[in-house]
Amino acid sequence: MPTTADAYGSMTVLSTEPALTRAEDEVFRRIAAEQIRAGGRWFVLDLSRVGYLDSQGLEDLLWFQEQVEAAQGVTTVAGLKGHARRIFEMVRFDKKFDVFENVHEAVKSFH
Repeated sequence: MPTTADAYGSMTVLSTEPALTRAEDEVFRRIAAEQIRAGGRWFVLDLSRVGYLDSQGLEDLLWFQEQVEAAQGVTTVAGLKGHARRIFEMVRFDKKFDVFENVHEAVKSFH
């Protein structure tokens, strides 16, 4: 499955792979919305296995951040590397999201 959600106490880690593109859009949004409706407020987006982001994937990230903020929550990003990291930085999303090297560091940031 391209997107999964795992609860760690009051935090939720959303992981997606192997890309975040138009092809994964529907599943990503459905799972993300389910987690917000279930009361999730603190999220780590684990992108460590994402090799590619397209414009739809970037829109999905902004959509998710807006939904979480509307619920008074926080979104962080973890594990970006390679092409996905270059795209993320090129469009300056590293200024919109707190970015951590790995999920462990992102989870620690909430404490």
